[in-house]
Amino acid sequence: MSTIEAASKVLEEIAQLFGSGPTDEQILNFRPSADVAQRASQLLSLNRTGQMDDDVKHELDQYEQAELLMRMVKARIHARQGS
Repeated sequence: MSTIEAASKVLEEIAQLFGSGPTDEQILNFRPSADVAQRASQLLSLNRTGQMDDDVKHELDQYEQAELLMRMVKARIHARQGS
């Protein structure tokens, strides 16, 4: 799997979530699949050891952007709910 395909996997999971018309609770409970979580862990390890090329760095950036998006959405739901 190329780094573009791997990065697309996390984005696809988020798109599937929002495309399904989720409830607030479903969004708050969203967690990436085991495959996505494992790949993110691998990327972070490569980053810590300085073993990243431009493609891998781009992939990690996409994972980080996806995580930021989900944190922002969840924060807005919490704010709206008054928690």
